Amino acid sequence: MPRAHLKNSSPKVSRASWQKLFDPKAVAVIGATPEPQKVGYSVLANLLRGKKRDIYPVSVSQTEVLGLKAYRSVLDIAAPIDLALIAVRADIVPRVLVECGRKRVPFVVVISAGFKEAGEEGKKLEAEIKAIANKYNISLLGPNCIGIMSGRSDLNGSFAVEKPLPGEIAFVSQSGALGTALLDWANAHDIGFSKFVSLGNEAGLTELDFFEYLATDSETKAVLVYLEHVSDGEKFMALASRLAKRKTVVVIKAGRSARGRAAVASHTGSLAPTDAVFTAACRESGIIVIDSLRDLFNITRLFRLGIRRPLKRLVVLTNGGGPSIVASDAIDSSPSLELAELSEKTKKKLRAVLPPMAAVGNPVDIIGDASAARYESALKILTAERDVDGILVMLTPQMMTETLGTAELILKFSKKKPLLPVFMGGAAIQEGVAKLEEGGLGNFWFPEDAIRALEALAGSRKKKVRVAPAAPTAPSELRPMEYPAMEKLLRKHGIRLDGVFVRAPRGLASACKKLGRGPFALKVVSKDVIHKTDAHGVALGLADISAVGSAWEEISRSVKKKHPKAKISGMVLQKMRGGKEIIIGMKRDPVFGPAIVFGLGGIFVEAMKDTSLRVAPVDARAAEAMVKEIRGIKLLQGLRGEEPVNFAALEKLIVNLSRLALSDPKIAEIDLNPVMAAPGGVAVVDARILK
Repeated sequence: MPRAHLKNSSPKVSRASWQKLFDPKAVAVIGATPEPQKVGYSVLANLLRGKKRDIYPVSVSQTEVLGLKAYRSVLDIAAPIDLALIAVRADIVPRVLVECGRKRVPFVVVISAGFKEAGEEGKKLEAEIKAIANKYNISLLGPNCIGIMSGRSDLNGSFAVEKPLPGEIAFVSQSGALGTALLDWANAHDIGFSKFVSLGNEAGLTELDFFEYLATDSETKAVLVYLEHVSDGEKFMALASRLAKRKTVVVIKAGRSARGRAAVASHTGSLAPTDAVFTAACRESGIIVIDSLRDLFNITRLFRLGIRRPLKRLVVLTNGGGPSIVASDAIDSSPSLELAELSEKTKKKLRAVLPPMAAVGNPVDIIGDASAARYESALKILTAERDVDGILVMLTPQMMTETLGTAELILKFSKKKPLLPVFMGGAAIQEGVAKLEEGGLGNFWFPEDAIRALEALAGSRKKKVRVAPAAPTAPSELRPMEYPAMEKLLRKHGIRLDGVFVRAPRGLASACKKLGRGPFALKVVSKDVIHKTDAHGVALGLADISAVGSAWEEISRSVKKKHPKAKISGMVLQKMRGGKEIIIGMKRDPVFGPAIVFGLGGIFVEAMKDTSLRVAPVDARAAEAMVKEIRGIKLLQGLRGEEPVNFAALEKLIVNLSRLALSDPKIAEIDLNPVMAAPGGVAVVDARILK
């Protein structure tokens, strides 16, 4: 089911014109000043330290700034301007933005803060500059950002202390502070960037515009993204999918908890999606989701090593037993990594060149007195092994350890196969680490960091999305559909409710006759009763019409006692059914739309949260994956001679629910709970739709 046609919210930026943002020929700095403590000074000074460009300071109070002629307005500059960087008070921004529009400046970066993140007045200002940008077809970045940078074009249009080194990684961030921290760390480890974007409040250009651009940017091989919110869920999934098909894309998402989402709102004034839905959306789009800043930094190390696709079969090469055991345990416990099985031929070769006490399994322990020559002998053999995807080369310092020589060998053999250096220690290993840094590989200080980064790249720790069903929404917020209307809507979308709806006791005899022999179940139908069991609104194991009639009276008394004002619309009579209890539901996410949940029902969903989740639309293939993904799949497949449930019927039900959810945006929640799954098919025993 294809997603809807995408519409750009910001002015369409042609592929060719992006050059004016990342490698401008002429730049105006509006708010330039000779005062070092101000942003306008830092921005101008940073530009002057980079590639020679035509740079035009704009200042109402200065005639010259940092040796350059200053202009009172961008309109006073005779030459065309590719990029304007604005660093003036928020209330002045609208006026200078109009001047940029009249000057036909294609790109404007508003570094100034004091907009929607600052309250109601700031929101009004931001709406004003957004309208101005749209009027003059300006591609606006910001406001409230640190600026724009490119390692490839030697551009630092920001107030960051450092500029990026040239590289093949693009970094797009909704946090300027995190961006500068990553940049400083990356420079210290010789990690370069193709593009470095601080998005700020996204009044114009959003993360989606950069997703679209970076998908075709030949200078970028991998994309790191820090997100606090998503501007458009549907566009996000479509453009992220397009980007992830061409580049490795890694996202760290903040604002996952309730407190975190509140912090996002105060930071940017934006709405954050729920964590589980966001993770599912990324997974469906081919994006790798990571959990921590540490992962973000470590996966950047992998990119530096040239590793942009998952490695699976690993060898641990070490001169110390203890650290290698820790590494091996971590690999063994990983769902996406494994210790490679070395062939007998390879083991024989290793035995021929290593001391008798060396271990030639995996890990390959060349023992504590290993020289650089011994590392070389082992690497020659292991890098030629076809069944090995990568090698953790571990080193601990002993008196006889040749740290520098070993580092030089790693640089040499890394051209044959991915090598992950893990030099553990302090001063004794610094010479070797420095060589690795100089050679462009760098070092993982602990094996867990390397393994965790590889796991993140494989997406293994987010392979299965777990989500507990949402707590029922209070009746004051949303109202359930009346049973007859709900039954009709479900039937329209291929979902049949089990049982017979009876409005009054006189209809019970006809319903019993229609259903055949008991035992029966009787359930109250009232939009005022959310939890039927708590109100004693359910009677089970009713043998015949007499028991059903008595149950009607008892249920009516119990419900009225619990909910005196409740209106009872009738009751549903059902045959008691066996099978496995399933829950299938939908909750509409404010950003991504309908999220479909599948899992085991009853105690399993409450105690184990054994569910899977997808963002609609869910097709047959996705439905099949959802069913197979839960931990309790073996219960559905049948244990000890049991027949498996009807998987085709379950999957069809999921697809039909997805279609129903997409058919009406007013539907907030759907619960099919329980659904009884058996070899012969499925029965939707109870349902609730909230609008």
